[in-house]
Amino acid sequence: MANTNPMYRLVVFEEVDDPQGVRDLFCKVTGIHPTDALQWIARAPGIWPRPLTEAETRTLLDGLYEYGVPAEARRIDQFPDIVPPRKIHTAACLPEGLRVQGLHGEATHWVPWDRIDLISAGRIDTEDVYRKASPPAWSAALAVGLRAITLRVGKPPDRSKRASRVLRDPIGEAIIIRRDPLIAFRIVENQMNYAYLGDRLSPKASENFPVFLADLCARAERADVTPPTRLIVERKDPAESAFPSSQALLEYSTHRLLWCWYHRARDSQRLEEPGPERP
Repeated sequence: MANTNPMYRLVVFEEVDDPQGVRDLFCKVTGIHPTDALQWIARAPGIWPRPLTEAETRTLLDGLYEYGVPAEARRIDQFPDIVPPRKIHTAACLPEGLRVQGLHGEATHWVPWDRIDLISAGRIDTEDVYRKASPPAWSAALAVGLRAITLRVGKPPDRSKRASRVLRDPIGEAIIIRRDPLIAFRIVENQMNYAYLGDRLSPKASENFPVFLADLCARAERADVTPPTRLIVERKDPAESAFPSSQALLEYSTHRLLWCWYHRARDSQRLEEPGPERP
């Protein structure tokens, strides 16, 4: 008979003030090595990487509450699944919503502005490229051959002469998450058609990307806009909105979405609580 006991994912929403105490808590409940636990706690806030049983989840939530660390748990079947996000190449911000188009201009998806839950953008670090240098001229090759014949040790070729380093700027990416149904879209700065911008269109994708994000943020008034997204819209230092990889941005976006849901549920609960009776 299949195991029907539900498993949970634990989400921590703030940094931990007492890492030693929380480390001991996680080690006692999950059996994780103290070093591994401390490394994860140092990276908090975040999502605990392993599924937990209901008993483990309750013990950890109770313990984190005692340490003043806001956290929640969701059943695995209720955890947001936004992997892989749908990649967008053509989109338009229209008065009624976001229109996503296919490769041939056909409308493939329509998102009303009040259905957008999250706009999460960042600049992805890219590795520098090394281009191979041109082959040596026949005279240089002949000199190397003569040295070999006479057993003379030649000077090793300089790396800078064998390859030239080409610096690459970070590439902007955005994760857009809609609700009802839950769907995530991914936009890559230099793989996007910005034709809808019209007179505002720039020859450079790096200039069009912040304009597109600004349109999204202005129209999707109910969406949670992450701090790195606002930095890109405001054209601040790219280093302040940098992520080491696309996967890192996706993980950050998932956590931010859960944080958004957590705060909405808490605010809704506060509104439903009866206030003090007036005399």
